[in-house]
Amino acid sequence: MADDTINIARRTALIFAGVILAFLGATLAWLYPEMKRVVRERRQREAENAGGTEMVPVPGSSFTMGANDGAPEERPLHDVRVNAFLMDKTEVTNAQFAQFVAATNYVTTAERPPAGADKLPAEQRVAGSWCFRFSPDAKSNARRPWAHWVPGANWRQPDGPASNIGGREKFPVVHVSWDDAVEFAKWADKRLPTEAEWECAARGAVVLAHYPWGMEACPDGHWRANVWQGNFPSKDDALDGFAGLAPVGSYALNNFGIADLAGNAAEWCADWFAADYYAELRPNPDRAAHKNPQGPDVSNDPTEHGVWKRVVRGGSWISTNAEFRVSARGREEPNFSAAWIGFRCVKDQK
Repeated sequence: MADDTINIARRTALIFAGVILAFLGATLAWLYPEMKRVVRERRQREAENAGGTEMVPVPGSSFTMGANDGAPEERPLHDVRVNAFLMDKTEVTNAQFAQFVAATNYVTTAERPPAGADKLPAEQRVAGSWCFRFSPDAKSNARRPWAHWVPGANWRQPDGPASNIGGREKFPVVHVSWDDAVEFAKWADKRLPTEAEWECAARGAVVLAHYPWGMEACPDGHWRANVWQGNFPSKDDALDGFAGLAPVGSYALNNFGIADLAGNAAEWCADWFAADYYAELRPNPDRAAHKNPQGPDVSNDPTEHGVWKRVVRGGSWISTNAEFRVSARGREEPNFSAAWIGFRCVKDQK
């Protein structure tokens, strides 16, 4: 009888142990993939927020691109259609770019001695970048008498070696080249906007607007962007509230809910720049929109023949009225960096 009781107890214990093991096995079988899912989603969120900024949906639409009353490279008006996409609500900030550098140990163009340094003026043969300096003369033979090469200037030291980004964490990152912007975008699982996407977002569905908010640069005497007021390049009256860069999102959003698409930091786009690209596209006689144009295959800047350049959009804090219109097309070499150029990213909307 005692043996039967012991055997029953053993069987009960074995059954209980089996149940516990089965439960643990089932729990682990569920928990392991669940933990992987949580980690995967966390990494995805980190990647999506690597730009640290909210992304705003821009609906797919057709719009009229360019301006017949602008510079020659803005002509002619032509119809374009872009697919829906997501765009960073603000320009990429110093804090967000610092995350990227911390994760990748990336070294920006401005932090490295320039390629082909032996062909450059002596002062430009070391790592550095272009900064703005007030100048009484905007009509000098120099291309930009107000641009000053500063050895040691880079995204960490925006005004040169004696400066830093302490307190400027929410300012747009500047002194980043097109190459730097592309690397950030890859890390963040995003990309740079095409020129057509950028202009579509900047127009905010306002037909033929000159600015992200409408037709006037300063409606009712109220500045809606961080741009230049006063005698350029000798005096910035700072009527918009800022002399120099401003924290991102300091001004009202456009109709799509996107900030700073005019002024503050100019923004790199994906496309090569060609002054005659719009003329090549030209208006379609059947009124069919050019779908998702990716820019030309070859760069062409009549002011510097043979120098390949990427599109820069939106104007900056040193821009005058004509330069921060939604149709205005800037351009710089991909390895160029300066205190007035940053970027934002986009992502295909699935």
